Amino acid sequence: MLDDARRLAPRFAARAADSDRDGSFPERDFAELREAGFFGLMVPARLGGAGAGFAEYADIAYELARGNGSTALVFNMHASVTGAIAGVTDELAELLGLPAEALEARDGFLKAAAGGAWYAVAMSERGAGSRLSELSTTYRRVEGGFRITGAKTFCSGAGHADAYLIAARSADDPAQVSQFLVPAGAGLRVEPTWDALGMRATGSHDLHVDVTVPAPALLGGVEGLALVAAQLAPHWMVASYAAVYVGVARAAVDAAVEHVNARGLGRLPAVRARIGRADAAVSAAHLVVREAARRVDGAPGE
Repeated sequence: MLDDARRLAPRFAARAADSDRDGSFPERDFAELREAGFFGLMVPARLGGAGAGFAEYADIAYELARGNGSTALVFNMHASVTGAIAGVTDELAELLGLPAEALEARDGFLKAAAGGAWYAVAMSERGAGSRLSELSTTYRRVEGGFRITGAKTFCSGAGHADAYLIAARSADDPAQVSQFLVPAGAGLRVEPTWDALGMRATGSHDLHVDVTVPAPALLGGVEGLALVAAQLAPHWMVASYAAVYVGVARAAVDAAVEHVNARGLGRLPAVRARIGRADAAVSAAHLVVREAARRVDGAPGE
């Protein structure tokens, strides 16, 4: 799918300025990602996906970000959800003692992604960031499932995703933090708050939550697994962003080269030196990201 990412990136780039200027979500970008099967990138082949590893994701995220950093950042949220869920193998599930129903739900979420569903992340809160220990969103058991109430911020793709990964603390046992995959619809309200220069198109608005979900929405089928999930897949929590930002940096250098050449400044020693330093820094960062991604997958570094 790397060739597809390289094919789509110029299209994303052609629309990026308009999306940022208007603060409009890049719906055409996501329609093309869906059509090309990218929502199933991290889904195992047995469930209809591409079965990519983290290294393949990093290469693709880099290329997508060269087209539109906002699109790549939102896609990173989806890849983080599907990648983390797919990382819970049958063997790991057995070690964790997860019930059979949780594995059925896991496969259902992943099959849906392979079929074109895409997921956003509603983790951060005002005053708490994404620190699980500080969350104020709560949940409690009700007949047939869970009631979740609270508010999230920096929810990229808010109002556009098919479902949201929501982290919440147990109202009965505050030490337990769990994650739920909540379908879009009644009980989720988007409050437009996002207006960040260069990233307006991510649509990272606030999400107000007052919803009841069925029991299978609890990821893992066991309460209190949010911290375990973060420990098992830290690359999705942090490192996955790196590939996107290096792609954005590469696009900036490419734009600088185009700018100076169009104005006949490319032969000036001072200009060449500054762009050369920037190019070298981005190339080095890209190498670090690729090596780290391959180590996550257990492959030798470069």
